[in-house]
Amino acid sequence: MISDPLAGLDDVPWAELRHSYGRADDVPAHLRAMQAGDREGDYPPSVQLANHIVHQGTRSQAAVYTVPFLVRMALDPRLVNRHRFVALLVAIAIGLDNNHLPDGYDPREDRDHLATVRGEAEDRARWIAEATDDEQRQWREASCEQMLIDAEAIVSSYNAVREALPALAVLLTSDSPELRAETANLFAWFPESASTSIPLLKALVADEASPGVAATGLVALGLLGDPAAVPFVESYLDSPVVELRWASAFALTRLGIADPAVVDVLIRVIAWPPERTETMPFLSGSYRSLAVLALAETSEATTPRAVEAMLVGLADCMGVDWHPDRYYTAHGLFTLVFPGEPAEVPQSFGDLSDVQQRVVRFLADQDDVGWPHHVADALNRWKVPTGRSDLRVYVGSVRTGRQADI
Repeated sequence: MISDPLAGLDDVPWAELRHSYGRADDVPAHLRAMQAGDREGDYPPSVQLANHIVHQGTRSQAAVYTVPFLVRMALDPRLVNRHRFVALLVAIAIGLDNNHLPDGYDPREDRDHLATVRGEAEDRARWIAEATDDEQRQWREASCEQMLIDAEAIVSSYNAVREALPALAVLLTSDSPELRAETANLFAWFPESASTSIPLLKALVADEASPGVAATGLVALGLLGDPAAVPFVESYLDSPVVELRWASAFALTRLGIADPAVVDVLIRVIAWPPERTETMPFLSGSYRSLAVLALAETSEATTPRAVEAMLVGLADCMGVDWHPDRYYTAHGLFTLVFPGEPAEVPQSFGDLSDVQQRVVRFLADQDDVGWPHHVADALNRWKVPTGRSDLRVYVGSVRTGRQADI
């Protein structure tokens, strides 16, 4: 008989723990609502709980205590939407996965940070002692205490989820494609477990019927960063399935391979991506966005062909439903084509490079579609007008070369 996944929930001293909104005594109610499959308002209870214990990616003191219950619920076949429990485990382990793309997660950075915080204890004690009054002293004490709590929570949360990976491996063979995909996503962020994860992910990809799930498995192999996966990943670069070609190309760039065949796949997916799907959980299922991130890591990212593909992609994602695609594509394009501060400020449109002219002319031809703020930031750094009418005057009658073939 399957035991209650929430057994022992009330034994945890939740009222003594903290999350992003104060005392964590409301966590049990969120976990019980998740188990019951309740939904209040527009957000499922898993999202509500995530907002409290991993708010904006910051793991709170209470987060690690939820891990055993989330693991047992994820493993309970009686429950629905178990992929959401696994997604929450991803957030508890690493925060916002978007922040670690396309390079993967390195837990050593957080461990080093914790060691630094602990090693500065004497310096902080002197800083507290130098306070000018009791109010300032109390504020400094609370600030230092919270810094240590946060640093410890990050490391302990990651370690707790990592310890659960062997038990969760069975979910890679679940009947639910969403659950298989989210579990592959989870395994992608633990490079120290790569030796055991790689065979599991290879088996998933080889036997998988869903292109989105198989693609997720290939991306996960790339994010683990182990060269041992290269031959397997490379074998899918010429797959007849576009999702698998894309995933292979993305993973290979992460593994240090960016030859013309890899770049060609990325460019074509940026211009003509597969449809987004919930069975590919990275960046809300946006194949185009991940391809842009991968392409940006290569030496071919600012070639006319690559820039043209990103412009085609931008023209294709103007509606509100395309926000992730528009955001990441625009961010990648303008960071690459208008990097940093110019060594010499261009005095006119004709002083811009050919690819810069192509991008500016594209903008001048668009209606006002609410570009992400970094587009204006990039143009301002290069002293290019951002107002639509001013931009069209700036472009004037200067003609650029023909558009590059994709």
